[in-house]
Amino acid sequence: MNDKIDNLFLDCKIPKEEPRYVSPGKISGQSSTYDYRIAGKAVDGLTNSHSHTEKDNLPYWWVDLGNIYNIMRIEVINRFEHGYGRRLLDHDITVGPCLDDMSIFAPYIGPGKEGDNLVFQRSRYTDGRFVKLTIIKGPEYLHVAEVIVFSYPVF
Repeated sequence: MNDKIDNLFLDCKIPKEEPRYVSPGKISGQSSTYDYRIAGKAVDGLTNSHSHTEKDNLPYWWVDLGNIYNIMRIEVINRFEHGYGRRLLDHDITVGPCLDDMSIFAPYIGPGKEGDNLVFQRSRYTDGRFVKLTIIKGPEYLHVAEVIVFSYPVF
């Protein structure tokens, strides 16, 4: 290959260090709140709590990572109890620099099972500050125990 093309590939290389867990404790929101199950429960580092929306048309949950990151992997841990894990279905995970400029990171059909740890891994990173889960068929409830975002900082 020529030097010009080789330099293009160098600009797109994947970082060699391990990705960092960047979502805990970050600001988050959701389309509505059922009972006391606020959006922040999905980024509190605990799997025995969960966020929960009302039964909305296109319910969603999002987290603001606070900075642009190179996102490689997103894990969604489904809630554990009461047989409600099946509700985690037909959702899109999107990533973007702001909530009104998102692109698909991964789709999920489901249905989920209680306590599922769903791993969405990309071979190349996606730059983004916001991560959003949206159930694309509804009306439905959206609830998750934890959303774990692994990424590399953008320098």
